Amino acid sequence: MVIFMNDEHKKILRQKRAQEKKAILITILAVLVIALLILSAILFLPDRYDDTNENSELSSEQTGKDESNVVDNSLEVSNVSDISIDEVSNGNTSSEVSEVSSDNSDTTSGTDDIVHGWVINNLGYTYIYGDSGFEQFNATDTTMNRYATTINNLAKSLPDGVKIYSMLAPTYIEFVNIPREIYTADNFYNSSQKNTITKINDMLDDSITAINIYDKISSHSSEYLYFRTDINWTSLAAYYAYNDFASAAGFSQISLNEVSKQQYENYLGRFYSATNEDTLADNPDTIEYYLTDPNNACDLTIYHNGNTYSSYKVSGNSVTASANAYNIFLGMDAEYFKITTAASSGKKLLIVADTSAAPFVPYLVNAYSEIHYVNPNHFKENLSVFATGKDIDEVLFLSYTTNANRQAYTTVLSKLDGVS
Repeated sequence: MVIFMNDEHKKILRQKRAQEKKAILITILAVLVIALLILSAILFLPDRYDDTNENSELSSEQTGKDESNVVDNSLEVSNVSDISIDEVSNGNTSSEVSEVSSDNSDTTSGTDDIVHGWVINNLGYTYIYGDSGFEQFNATDTTMNRYATTINNLAKSLPDGVKIYSMLAPTYIEFVNIPREIYTADNFYNSSQKNTITKINDMLDDSITAINIYDKISSHSSEYLYFRTDINWTSLAAYYAYNDFASAAGFSQISLNEVSKQQYENYLGRFYSATNEDTLADNPDTIEYYLTDPNNACDLTIYHNGNTYSSYKVSGNSVTASANAYNIFLGMDAEYFKITTAASSGKKLLIVADTSAAPFVPYLVNAYSEIHYVNPNHFKENLSVFATGKDIDEVLFLSYTTNANRQAYTTVLSKLDGVS
């Protein structure tokens, strides 16, 4: 009887062990299947970031204009959501992998000959459609709340009595109609900048005057408001934004009919320098600019990396190469610009902005006796202390919507008040 029980017990144990081994084998197979599915997703889906991946940041100064356009404002149409436009170097970049296609099987016969697709380069991802480069725009509740909170905190830190304004500049992609079959095939989806601007403005404190320039820009979207080969807006787009700002701030506006217009031909901006795409090279931009200070009465002083520069003008500066031509406005990319004007108002304005401010600032010279423009990608001082020391009357926060929804940019903004 005892022997029978031992044999039976051993049989049960053997069966149990066999079941355990079978379960382990099934588990291992399941893990392998999941791993293969993940690997397939990585290999066959577009390898891009979106705004939910807010920890993937490029550091520092990757996007904008430098003395050659070093940082500011954009990744040449980067699809990396946490990279500031103001943080991508503009100089001498080349395309590493080209995914641009002029023949996509998902397109209709009417769009077969349109060049479109992603170009991977050392700045990130640039989307090409036709003769233009684009920056994908991603926004979430998290990114919008983060920017609004940052601006609210900075506003609270400023001295009492300072009038505070906020403006968000939409980017080119908002006003371009790309056929659905193309952006679907290329996985090029964008959030609504109109809705984003409205939501962020609604989250700003009552002490801040939110100026919604979207409608003005949209109503003129058929005009030459954005460069095809660069991430920035044109001087004309900045002028329309200036119209709305002047109305909110209560000063008389400059009419474009009253000032001389000049232009710089064959501009190839950061989208081109990032990709070296022929479709961009074949369609260079023209930079139109207005001489709002024709007699150079303004005294412009630039502070950058411990150096001081005083030989530049508010607009109409000479440039050494096409890639640097955006420096026609203000002369260079820097941490701090101080402009003393011939205006008799006595008012002092502080602008906290990415490179969207470069063509915007020249329109203000008749309204403010002093204009102070700081770029948070470079400027490291405490904003409240700075505003107090300069006797600032008004502060304007201005940025492209793309930057406003990037963690890298809101981080450098928040550091102006020591907010983490």
